Formats: sequence, C-alpha cells, structure tokens
Amino acid sequence: MTIAPRRLMKVVLYLVVLQCFTVAVRTLSLVNGEVPSALEVQENSTANDSSALLEFKDEISVDPRGALDDWDNNTSVLFCSWSGVICDELQEHVVSLNLSGLGLIGRISTSIGRLNLLSLLDLSHNSFSGSIPSEIGLLKELTIFHLTDNEGINGSIPESIGGCTLLTDLQIGWTSISGGIPPTIGNCQKLQTLRLFSNAALGGQIPYNLSLLGSLTVLDLQNNSLIGIIPPEFGRIQRLQILRLGTNELSGNIPPELSQLSLLQVLSLDFNNFSGTIPEQVGLLSNLRVLNLTQNLLSGSIPDEVELLFNLRVLNLTHNSFSGKLPSKIWGNMSHLEELHLCSNLFEGQIPSELGSIRSLKVLKLGENALNGEIPSSLGGLGNLTDIDLSLTQLHGTIPPTFADLSALRMLYIRDTDLSGSIPWETLSQIPHLEEIMMTGNLFNGSLPVKFSNFSAVQKVELGFNSLSGSIPEALCEMFPNIRTLALQQNSLEGSLPAAIGNCSKLEDLVFAENNISGILPSSLEKCASLQWLEGWANNLTGPLPPNYGFLSNLTYLSLDNNTLSGTIPREFGNLTQLDNLALATNLLSGPIPAFLGSLPALIFLNLGSNSFSGTIPGALLQNSVIEELHLDSNLLEGKLPEEIGQATNLISLKIHNNKFSGSIPSTLGNLTLLTTLFLRNNSLTGAIPESLALLVNLVNLDIGMNDFTSEFPDVLRNLTNLESLWLTNNLLTGQLPSWIGTLSNLRYLSLGFNNLEGPIPEQMGDLTELRYLALNDNKLTGKIPQTLRLLSRLHFLNLATNSLTGDLDLDFSNYGSIHNISILLNGNNLTGPFPPSLQNVSMKLLDLSDNQLSGSLPDVPGLTPMHLKVILLRSNNFVGVLPSWLWRLQSLQDLDFSDNIFTGALPPEVGNLKKLRVVSNSNSRSLSEFESTDGNDARQFTHYEITFNVKNGVTTFSSVVASYSIIDFSGNRLEGEIPSELYQLGGLRFLNLSYNSFKGPISEDIGGLQNLDQLDLSHNRLKGQVPSTIASLGFLGVLDLSYNNLSGRIPEQIVKFVNTSFVGNFGLCGPPLSTLCTDQSPRESPDDLNSAENDQEQSLVDDLFSLEAAMAFIIGAAAGFGGFSTAIVLTPSLRHAVFHYRRPKVVSTACTYHIYV
Repeated sequence: MTIAPRRLMKVVLYLVVLQCFTVAVRTLSLVNGEVPSALEVQENSTANDSSALLEFKDEISVDPRGALDDWDNNTSVLFCSWSGVICDELQEHVVSLNLSGLGLIGRISTSIGRLNLLSLLDLSHNSFSGSIPSEIGLLKELTIFHLTDNEGINGSIPESIGGCTLLTDLQIGWTSISGGIPPTIGNCQKLQTLRLFSNAALGGQIPYNLSLLGSLTVLDLQNNSLIGIIPPEFGRIQRLQILRLGTNELSGNIPPELSQLSLLQVLSLDFNNFSGTIPEQVGLLSNLRVLNLTQNLLSGSIPDEVELLFNLRVLNLTHNSFSGKLPSKIWGNMSHLEELHLCSNLFEGQIPSELGSIRSLKVLKLGENALNGEIPSSLGGLGNLTDIDLSLTQLHGTIPPTFADLSALRMLYIRDTDLSGSIPWETLSQIPHLEEIMMTGNLFNGSLPVKFSNFSAVQKVELGFNSLSGSIPEALCEMFPNIRTLALQQNSLEGSLPAAIGNCSKLEDLVFAENNISGILPSSLEKCASLQWLEGWANNLTGPLPPNYGFLSNLTYLSLDNNTLSGTIPREFGNLTQLDNLALATNLLSGPIPAFLGSLPALIFLNLGSNSFSGTIPGALLQNSVIEELHLDSNLLEGKLPEEIGQATNLISLKIHNNKFSGSIPSTLGNLTLLTTLFLRNNSLTGAIPESLALLVNLVNLDIGMNDFTSEFPDVLRNLTNLESLWLTNNLLTGQLPSWIGTLSNLRYLSLGFNNLEGPIPEQMGDLTELRYLALNDNKLTGKIPQTLRLLSRLHFLNLATNSLTGDLDLDFSNYGSIHNISILLNGNNLTGPFPPSLQNVSMKLLDLSDNQLSGSLPDVPGLTPMHLKVILLRSNNFVGVLPSWLWRLQSLQDLDFSDNIFTGALPPEVGNLKKLRVVSNSNSRSLSEFESTDGNDARQFTHYEITFNVKNGVTTFSSVVASYSIIDFSGNRLEGEIPSELYQLGGLRFLNLSYNSFKGPISEDIGGLQNLDQLDLSHNRLKGQVPSTIASLGFLGVLDLSYNNLSGRIPEQIVKFVNTSFVGNFGLCGPPLSTLCTDQSPRESPDDLNSAENDQEQSLVDDLFSLEAAMAFIIGAAAGFGGFSTAIVLTPSLRHAVFHYRRPKVVSTACTYHIYV
C-alpha cells in the first residue's frame, strides 16, 4: 500500500514533535533532580562500575597470584564474574569487593568512590601503600570496611569516613597510618565493631564523640600511640561488650563511669600509664569475663568489690604497684576464674589458703612480690591447674606433698625464693602431665633423684643456682626419657658426666656450668643428635675435646671455658656448620689455631683466650666474613698480625692482647669499621700507629698499651669520638699532649702512663667531663696542674705521679666531694705550697702526695674529715706542725706514711681510734682496686700497686696492696713524748716505723698487742728502760730495729734470733746477740745510775758555762776553733765533701713506694 506524500509528511512531523517533547521532559526531570529509570541508564551505570574496577586494577603494580587476570576490558560487560567481585541481584552494580590475602602490591585507587552501591570492601592482608583516598566517603551504602595488615598504608584516616553512615564494621590495623582518630567517625552511628589497632603512628587523644556510637559492641584501639585519658563519656555506650585500649600511652585514672557498661565482658587497659586505684564501682560489671590491667602505674589494694565479678575468667594485674596483703574472702565467689595473674607488684604477707577453693583455676601466677610464709597445702586441690608461678618471692619451707594431686599441672615455676631442703622428687613424680620444672635460684640442697622415678612427660628441668650436691645419676635418661633441657649450673655437683647421658636422645640444651664436675667429656653425647646448647664452663673437666662432638650437626653453642681441657681442637669440629658460639678460654689447649674455624659459616663468637695456643693467626680464620667477636688473648701466639685481618669486616670485638705479636699494625685493620673493642695490649708491636685507625669511628674501647709504639701522640685518634676508654700506657710515645684531646668527650678512662710525653697538661683536659679514670703518670710532663681539672667531677682515679710538674698545688678539689672513694696520686713531682684545704672534705680512698716540696702545716678544720681514706702518703715533703686531729678519725685507714717531714709534738692517744687497724684481716683481695680486671685489660691497667720495703736484709716487694697489709710510718720527723700505749691496741698493724724521732720513755709491755706485726722500727729515738719480753710473743715479727736509743738491761732470750744491729747504740743493753756480756759478778751500773751521774756532770758543766770566765774562754776558743776548722775544710776536699753531703743513714725503713701500672 502506498502512503500519500501529504500524509507521510504529517507522520514525520508528528514524530519530530514527539521526540522534542520527550527530550524536553527528560531535561526538565534532570533539572528537578529526578533519576532516570534503570532501563534508561543500565548501559551507562554498568560501564561506570566496570571502568572503576579497571582503574582500580591499574593502580596494582604486582599481582603475584594473577588474581586479577580476569579483570579485562574485553570482558567488562561480565565484570560481576570477576575475581573478588559480587554484584547485586540484577548483576548491574558491585556490592562487595573482597581482595583480602592476595598479596597485591599497589595503591588504593580513587575510583573506588564510584562504586556507589558498594556494601563490603575488604583489602586486608595485602601490601597496599599510600593513603586511604578521601573518596571512600562517597560510599554511602558501605557497611563493612577492612584494611588490616597493609604496612605500607600511611597518611591519616580521612575525615570523609564520617560520610559512610551505614558502616557497621570498620577495621584498620597493622598499617602505618598516622595522625589521630577522626572525630567524624562519631557520625557512623550504626557501627557495631570499630577496630583501629596496631598502627604505631596513630596518636592523639581518643575523640569523646565516639561515645555517640550507641550500637557499638566492640571497640578495639590497642597497640597504637594514643595519649590522654579515657573519655568518661564512654560510659554511655550501653551495648559495649569488648573494650580494648591496651599498649598505648594513655594516662590518668580508670573512669568510674565505665561501671555503667553493664554488658561489658572484656576490659583490657594493659601497657599504659594509668594510675590511681581500681575504682570500687568495678563490682557493677557483673558480666565481665576478662579484666586486664597489666603494666600500668596502678596502686592500692584489690578492692573487695571484685568478689562481685561472678563471671570473671581472667584477672590480670601484673606489673603494677598494688600492695598490701592478698585478700582472702573474695576468692570463694569466683567459681569461674581460670587465670589469676598478680606478678610483679608489692603484695606482701602469706598466700591465702582460700585460693585453693577456686577449682576452675588453670593459671596461677603470684611471682615477683614480697609474699612470705610457706606454700599453702590447699593449692594441691586445684585439680585443673596447668601453670603455677611463685618465683621471686620470699616463700620458705618446701613444696607441699599435696602438689602430687595437681593432675593437670604442666608448668611448675618456683625460681629465686627461699625454699629449701631436698627437692621432693617423689611428690613431683606423681604429677602425670608435668612438662617443665623451673626451680633455679632457691636454697634447695640434696641430690638429683637417685631412686628410679617416672618423669616421662617432663621436657625441661632447670635447677641452677641452688646447693645441690652429689653426682648426675646414671639413670637420668631413663627417668626423664623426653627431656629436652637440663640446666644444673652453679651448684655443688661433682663426679663425672655419666656416659649414659647419651641416652637422652631428645636433649637439646645441657647446662652444667660452675659445678665441680670432673673427668673427661663423655663421647656418648654424640648420640644426642638434637643437641643445640652445651655449656659446661668453670668445672674441673680434663682430657681432650672428643672429636665426635664434631658430628653434633645441630650444635649452635659450645662453652667449656675455665676447665683444664688439654690437647688440640679436633679437626672434626669443622663439621659444626650451625655453630655460632665457641668458647674454650682458660684451659690448657695447645697447638696451632685451626684454620678450618674460619670456614664455619655460622660462627659469630670465638673465644680461645688464656690457653697455650702457639704459632700465628691463620689467614683463613680472618677471612670469615660472619664472625663478630674474636678473642685470642693470653696465648703464645707470635709473628706479625696478618694482612687478612682486614677481611673480617663484621668484627665488633677483637682481643689479641697478652701474646707475642711483633711488627707493626697492618693498615688493613682500618677496614674493620664496625669495631667497637680493640685490645692489642702487652705484645711487642712496634712502629707508628697507622693512619687507617682513623677509620674505626665506632671504636668504644681501645687498648694498645704495653707495646713499643713510637712517634708522637697519635693524631689519628682525634677522629675516634665514640671512644670511652683509651689505654696507651707503657709505650714509647713522645711529644706533647694535643689540645684536641678535649674533643673526645665520651672518654671515661684515659691511661697514658709510662711514656715519654712532655710539656704541659693541656687546659682542654678539663673538657672530658665524663672521665672516671685519668692516668698521666711516669712521663716528663711539666708546668702547673691546670685548674680545669677541677671540672672532672666524676673522677674516681687521678694519677699524675712521677712527672716534673711544678708550682703550688692550688687545684680546687671540692668538686670531687660527691664521688666516693676517689684515688689521687700526685707523688714524685716538684709541687710546692701548702696542703690543699679542699682535700680535707673530699671522699677519698687513696691520697699520695709524697716526694714533693709541699710545706706548711696540715689544715685541721673541725668537723671535716676525708672519711673513706684507706691510704694517705705524705712522705718526703716539708710539712710542719702537729699532726691533725682528723687523722685519727679515719675509720678505714690501713696505710699511713708521714715519714721524712718536720712534724712536731706528741703522738696522741687517739691513734688507737684507727678502727681498721684494730682488726686483723687475712683477705688477699685488692681492697684498693676500684676497677675490676676485664677481658683485654688486665688488673695492672687499673689500680695496681707495688710496695717496696727497704729493710736491713734486702728489699722486699709486694705485688699489690691487699687488705691484710697495714702500715704506720712517722719516721724522720721531730715527734716527741712517750709512745702512747693505745698504739699497741692496733692488732691489725703489720708495719710500724717510728724511727728518727725524739720519742722517750719506756717501751710498754703492751706492745705484745701488735700480734700481726711483721716489721718494727723504733731506732734513733730516746727510748729507755728494758726491752719488753712481750716482743717475743709477736710471732710474725721478721724485722726488728731498736738501735740507737737508751735501752738497758739484758736482751730477752726469746728475741736473740734478731741480728745484733737491731740493738746497737744502746749502751745499757747486754747479752746476745750483742757481744757485751751481762755479768752478775760485776754488775754494770744501771741506766738510771748512769743517767743520774751524767745529769750531775751536765749540771756542773752548765754552771761553769754560765760563769763570766767560762763565757770569755768559750768565745775565744770558739773563734779559734772555727778558724782552724774552716781552714781544714778549704784545704781538705774529702772533709769538705763529708760536711756538705752528709745525710742521715736509714738502716730500716718500712716506708712503702707505690708504683702504679696503668
């Protein structure tokens, strides 16, 4: 049928008008905000979600599993079938995107905001980085958002998150987000779970408007860096069941308002800084199952209201300051309690027996408190108990027999208590599931189980630091067939390691250090194929190292120091590929150091010190790039240090002191840039210190003393600014101390003694304010002691002895007053001036100012005393005046030498107040050594004294000052009067020298009180009377000198063993060992008669001298005599020398000379 043209035109016009109307309606609808129908926009909206996903994929840089391979533009119309994608029922919009655990690496695309109907977004457990896009706030339908375990996510949580008002579950954890918690989260009032945890940089305060989240049941903000308080408004979150705020920096009190959370089941506030007490209102939380307040600053007692927590399963108050006695009545109501943790508090008193009524209890930890008394036997009724820890308490008694009823017990920890007696092995053997017996540091004695018992479940036994005795039983492995750890260190066990120890086939750790185990090491240990740790140092082991130990392929730690093992290191040890620690020091091992040790791939610590290894250091050993600590000290090693030393680039500690190495330090040593400790002491190294040492910028301890290094003070040291100890003593260093020494500001120990250093002490030495030890002794230093040394207020030891220092000793020592027991040695210089007054109130241990030119009297300010002085030496100066009163208040004094001065007056009776000298000490310890000897620095680098006694029969030298040596020496002064009898009460005195004074009167019989005297010198005085027979009771007396006094009578037969020079110059003495005989037939005039006759003659002479005639005769005669004598001196050289060079002879001297090796 044909349509007429006119009619066709009308139809077309009608359609055009209709289309225009439709377009107009649609435009008007869009203007009015009306949404087109689904049918009209289906194609566009589908393309929008598809393109958003593809843009999201574009931001993924690594897809290790190919999880997104099916996300392809060619299949974009099928995007609802892509991996991780779930669409709505019409398959038009993405409602769930779950990409968790795919290992994706990349960034979160902003296109995520275009998935308008997205309800679930889970990107957890990937490696996303960058920030969370703010477009996340456009997801109005989002209910679940998980972003945990993406460490690269940073930036802050966007404020726009508050736009996701339908959120019910928000979890962001284990990321690097920073900033604070956005307050806008309070807009998400449908939230039921909010977990923002383990984000170390998430800080700030907790927004109070989180309290608006009325639907919240879980709030987890733990392991962040939150500060401030818990908002009290949290008490309004009525549906809250779990509140975790642990491991933050929160503070303040626990808000009592939390007690309004009646549904709360878990309250965890651990590892914060909360203070105050547990609020009493805690009893209102009747549904609470877990209360964790560990590691805070809480105090007070456990409130009684805790008994109302009927449903409590876990109570953890560990590491706080709770105090008082443990309550007894509250435990009866806690019928569901399974874990009770009260460790590390201040609880005291006894363990309540009522704890035994909590039958549900599985874990009981009460350790590290001041609990005392005995372990209640009622604890044996806890049949469900698996773990008990009563360590670090003051409990005494023993383990009650009722512990045999703990049928579920697996872990028994009772360490560091006062429990004593024998270990109740019979009781312990009845606990069927016991796995760990940890009872170190108690007072247990007795033996290991000798009667066969069944410990088949036990895997770990640690009994170290007790007083166990006896031997390790042969049947040990039969009784403990599954044992993995056996630790018996520091007991009194003896005997040998039984050969049957090899039957402990599961043994991993064997520790028996510090016992008296003897004999050879059993080769049967090879059968312990799982052995990882073998520690047996400080025993009496002998014989060789068993070669088959080299087949213990799992061994990582082998320490057998301080035994008497001999032989060589077996070559089989080269098979120990897992070994990381080998310590065989202080044995009798010999031979060369095996090169194969350098091939052990895991070896990081090697200590072969104090043996008899010889030869050189093998270059292969130093090619081990893993080794960190190498100790080869105190052996017989020799030769040059190998150049390969620079290849051990991981070395942190190198100790090769006390050997016979020669030559120079190789420059390759500078490659060891990680070194913190370098000990080359006491070798024969020569040459200059290499410039390459300047590269060792991490050095903390450097000891190259007791070698033959030359050159001036090494400039290379100025770069080593981390140095804390520097020992250059006993070398041949010359030149001046540089001013840059003051830039080594971390120095604590500086020892430069026994070199040839010269010039002044630099003022900059005072910049080393961390110094504890300064020794510049035995050099050629000149000039004054710089005043800047007063700034070294932390000094414990100052030694400037035996130099050529001059000038007045005017250093202000008052800054040293806060340091106890400082030692000051300035002897052997040319110091002048008076005794420094500031020294009188310094707390000193040793003061040596001897052999100087000091003068004046000693200050005696009332009330000031250097109380801790043990040694004071002022010998050979020009001090005058009376002895100061503070001298007799030195309760610790054991060595006093004021000889060769010009002191006058009497020796007062207060000399008997020297308390230390009244006590006999047989100690051989170095009582004067403030610093103990350490690896690489033997005792001589610290405070080592040699005392030389010049006596008639030779020179006696003692290697160190020990507590049993005690000395008083006032010889060579002008003291007078009688010797006070109180002096003879100093029964601990070993050496007494009062010679060359003007003491008079008799020697008291009380001298017999000096029962420990070794040497006695009273010569060259005016003592009279008989030699007391009580001298014979001095059983240790080896040197006696009473010569040149006015003593008389027969020498007691009991002391005739002494040489005759001990008594010469006493004209009234007779009998052996003198040649003068005592005759009863012709008695000699008594000394008193002789003295009387002499006095008469002297008086007559005086009368004559004071007559006029005598005076005239004296003047004329004196003039003539002086003229003749002067002529004789001029004409006779020998007489001239005798007159002007005469010095008094000192026959016996107990003066001590201290030589300080530093």
